[in-house]
Amino acid sequence: MAPTLPVDDREFVIELAKRIIPIKAISPFSGGEGESRRVDELEKILLELGLSKFERYDTTDDKGVTRSNLVCRVGSLERTLWIVAHVDTVPEGDINLWTHPPFKATVEGSRIYGRGSADDLQAVFTSFLLLRKADPSKMKYNLGIAFVADEEMGSKYGIQYLLGKNIFNKDDLFIVPDWGVPDSLQIEVAEKSILWLRFTVLGKQGHASTPDEAVNATREGMRFMLELEKRLNEKYTEIEPLFNPPNSTFQITMHGANVSNINTIPGKDDFCLDSRILPMYDLDMVLDEIESTIRSFESTSKARIKLDVIQKEQSPHATSSESEIVKGLVGAIKNVKGNEPKLIGIGGGTCAAFFRHHGMDAVVWSTANNEVYHQADEYCVIDHVLGDAEIISEMLRK
Repeated sequence: MAPTLPVDDREFVIELAKRIIPIKAISPFSGGEGESRRVDELEKILLELGLSKFERYDTTDDKGVTRSNLVCRVGSLERTLWIVAHVDTVPEGDINLWTHPPFKATVEGSRIYGRGSADDLQAVFTSFLLLRKADPSKMKYNLGIAFVADEEMGSKYGIQYLLGKNIFNKDDLFIVPDWGVPDSLQIEVAEKSILWLRFTVLGKQGHASTPDEAVNATREGMRFMLELEKRLNEKYTEIEPLFNPPNSTFQITMHGANVSNINTIPGKDDFCLDSRILPMYDLDMVLDEIESTIRSFESTSKARIKLDVIQKEQSPHATSSESEIVKGLVGAIKNVKGNEPKLIGIGGGTCAAFFRHHGMDAVVWSTANNEVYHQADEYCVIDHVLGDAEIISEMLRK
């Protein structure tokens, strides 16, 4: 006999969290095993809710690991309001920074702690709450839920894969609950372009006591990265008030290991750059500028620099303020909250960008505390889940 899910909404959300958070769904490219086992559990929950009409879309990644997506739709109308929730999470990071177990749902008051509880399992909880309450006779759109893989590492095996399966129609509407503010009063309609780069610096390894016989890849890499960051910030200076921050950003981030002992000068090192670039700039032109900087640096350095593009996503056009999805969500928020939300752009990348690239109107919205994403002691707020379900239900209502 299938388990009996709680009738009370709050207890229902807690039960979902207790079942889903402990199942790790980390990308194989971050050392995990993918989303397959978590999607197995989501299938079980759908069946327990009496929903048997769903499709599972599995694909295999470059490491040979199965990546799983799950799509469910309620209703038989021509158009669908889709909620797109990603089921993968980032690793827990330094376990010593956590005061709650990262892969256990810990409930304290209205908070549920655990890795992925906010990013993006809050959207998963909201989706199940909507599915449980959906009444097709009272809806003006079908309710569609897409539980997608691989969002944290670029969406190749998630929403990009699904967009090739003719699941979505151009007249459908899309909400991606993968960003938000605590008062619900901001709707994301645009995203910056994303450019992730790795620079491998090649020098010459040597003994630290004879530095003149070596080329210190770490020192040369540091000099290059600081020069590059300065050059990009001085060139790409336009401001767009829709975004926060309103400028393009170029940040030195991940740094690889170089040598394992203190008295060896490294002959090889690598650095990464995370760039979030205003849509007005063409990424190919930015790459040309970076390659020019490499050539200029190499003309005065004994080190050589190899560039690899990890992710390159040119931002699509913003979703129009006159689109049906924006007007519908704005109206629902006003009806429920009594205040009109503001339209904004963000630097983060979400699944919404891929819909916009395909000419489909998408927004990113939820009630959320973004500062806990990817942090130790990540948590979601149960009241946010309940409130978001109420607002989306208002959008669906005839």
